[in-house]
Amino acid sequence: MARKGHSSNEGTMIPVIDLQDVNSLKKIEEAYTTVGFAVFTNALDEPDANKMKMWQTKMQEFFALPLETKKQYPYEGDTNLGYSIMGAENVDPTAPKDLKESFNYNNTRMPNHLWPDIPGFTASALDSIYVADRLTLRILNMFDVILNTGTTLVDAHKQPFNTTRVIHYPAYTGPIENKQMRIGEHSDYGTITLLWQINDVPGLEVQDLNGHWHPVPYAEDGVVVNIGDLLQRWTNDYFKSTKHRVVNSHIDKERYSMPHFVDPTPGTIVQNLRTNESKEYLMWRLSQSY
Repeated sequence: MARKGHSSNEGTMIPVIDLQDVNSLKKIEEAYTTVGFAVFTNALDEPDANKMKMWQTKMQEFFALPLETKKQYPYEGDTNLGYSIMGAENVDPTAPKDLKESFNYNNTRMPNHLWPDIPGFTASALDSIYVADRLTLRILNMFDVILNTGTTLVDAHKQPFNTTRVIHYPAYTGPIENKQMRIGEHSDYGTITLLWQINDVPGLEVQDLNGHWHPVPYAEDGVVVNIGDLLQRWTNDYFKSTKHRVVNSHIDKERYSMPHFVDPTPGTIVQNLRTNESKEYLMWRLSQSY
């Protein structure tokens, strides 16, 4: 159920965490047990960072194509892949259509006919997934350490069902309906989401547990990572999945981003990672039988 929001005048409370900081694990745990978002810096080595910069160039090249050309790679609902025109989606079902266009892609189930005919596009897209998947496992390993769960999360994502999306928010001067935003408020339903904010145009906001909205800071080469609904359930509400949105504060400027949505290997059994409550209850129940 959506929480009622207040205006975003609270300043930022989203931490920027240097992964080379010796205290980073403590800061990560604090971030994800409170607001559910953090910005990681020093998250990629130089070769991976260069791959992402190349991909950013290619995705901007795609969005610069004529609309009729982009529509040759249409979104397919059964695979959740392909190009969606501006106004095709509203992630908040109570709000008007979002003011964005997007392209979803994947490295294991992407039909060939959905890859745009741009030199180097497919190879660069696959590189971006490789980089995001490597960073995902690194983050999940840190979560396993924080939660004292061995390699449970890492093992559950070795053959993940991930989807990557590039989003273009065009500069917009047209009419805006009531509650219409670049992206309406929502939470992500998977394990985690990694988000690259491609250019320094504000708009992404996060709702804290008291209903206040906070801007997510931009960090060059930074990666925003947030908890999804599944991981909140998986950790028995220890890690928080919080609502977020992209507001119209700088709608006269185009904005780009790349979310990488992480889901576990299909068939993964989700059990409470935080306690041995079930085992303890069973032992207690057995003790009462004798």
